[in-house]
Amino acid sequence: MQTAQPAGSFSTAVKVTLVQNIRDSINQDGAVLLDIDRGLCLSLNIVGAKIWQMLKMDQSGEQIITALGREFTDVPRPQLQQDYLDFLRQLETNSLACLQMEWS
Repeated sequence: MQTAQPAGSFSTAVKVTLVQNIRDSINQDGAVLLDIDRGLCLSLNIVGAKIWQMLKMDQSGEQIITALGREFTDVPRPQLQQDYLDFLRQLETNSLACLQMEWS
């Protein structure tokens, strides 16, 4: 049974489709995303860069959160989940990704 999500919220069970015209530059300090059609530039911290890379590899939200948990062992899983969801909201807000709820 699916539980209703409050308006404007979603769970980690969301299909993320990244916009095709985005270029990225990733290094040990984070990343920079550039929407070449709109001239939008977005700077990411290390965690954001890792999430971006895993999204590009089409990993699921659960896979991404688990991988982050292995790397950032001092951060509680609920915080990693919230950080992931906040990152997705930023991508959606900046029209860098389309989000679609996955139903099982």
